Amino acid sequence: MTATGDGARVSTTGRPRSVWLALAAVVVYIALAAGLGNLLSGLVRDDESTAQFALGHFIPLAIAIALLLLFLRWAGWGSDVWRERPTPTLIPRRWWLLSIPVLVVLGPIGQLGDVPWASRSIGTILVIAAGTLMVGFGEELVMRGILLTAVRARHGELATLLVTSFVFALAHIPSSLIAGVSVGAIAFQVAALASVGAAYYWVRRVTGRLWVGMLVHAFTDWVLYLASGAGAPAASMPQGHSGSPEVFPAIVQSLLLLATAIGVISVMREDRRNRRAASDAASSAAT
Repeated sequence: MTATGDGARVSTTGRPRSVWLALAAVVVYIALAAGLGNLLSGLVRDDESTAQFALGHFIPLAIAIALLLLFLRWAGWGSDVWRERPTPTLIPRRWWLLSIPVLVVLGPIGQLGDVPWASRSIGTILVIAAGTLMVGFGEELVMRGILLTAVRARHGELATLLVTSFVFALAHIPSSLIAGVSVGAIAFQVAALASVGAAYYWVRRVTGRLWVGMLVHAFTDWVLYLASGAGAPAASMPQGHSGSPEVFPAIVQSLLLLATAIGVISVMREDRRNRRAASDAASSAAT
C-alpha cells in the first residue's frame, strides 16, 4: 500500500493498475449494456415496456457484472476498488463536501412527485427497481471502481475526477445514438452527465464506500425511469439523468453544480498538497 499526502492509501497488489486495461473493461461493459441491451429489448413489442426493460437489462447487465467481477479476480486489484478513507477522516477534513452526497440524494427525492404512481403497477415498480439496482452496481463498479482505481494509481485526484466523469458521460453516447438523439442534444447531455459523474465521484470519496454510490445511482435511475412519461426506457444505459423543471429540483441541481465546481478546485489543492508532501518525503530520505 502507498499513501498520498492527505492520508489516502492506494493498493499496489495484483497486476499493475493500467488505465488502458480499465478503459477496455469500460468498452466491454458499454458493448453489453448499450449494444446487447438495445438488441434484446428490440425483440419485444413497444407496447410492452416492462418486458422491454427486463429483457434489455437483466440479461446483458448480469453478463457485464459477472465479467467485471471476473476481471477484478484476474487482475488481483485490491480492496481500494471498493473502499477508501472517507474525506472527513483526511487532513484537511473538508466537512463541506458532505453536502454533495446529500444534494445527490435530494435530487431524486424531489422528483418522486413526478412519478405517475397510479399508472405504475407493483410488478413494473419492482422490475425497474431490480434493473436499476443492476445499473447502479455495474456503472459504479466500472467507472468509480475499476477506472478510478487505475487512473488514481498513475495520476492525481484532478485527473481521476475528470477522467472518470467524462468517460461516464461519453459512455452514454451509444444509447443516445441508437435512440436517434440529435448531435446537439448529445453534446448537452455529455456536459450534464459529466457533472453527474463528478457528483458520484464525491459520493464515493466522502462516504469512502463504493456501494453507497451504487445505491444512490440506482435510486436516481429508478425515479428517472418511473417518472418517464413515455414508459420505461429499454436500454441498459439510460440516456441521461435529466431533472424536473420544478423549483425544488432546480435549486438542488444548481447547488449541486456549484458544489461540484468547487470540488474541482478542492482536488487541485489536494494534488498540490500531495506533491509537496512527496517532495518533503524525498528530501527527508535523501538527508
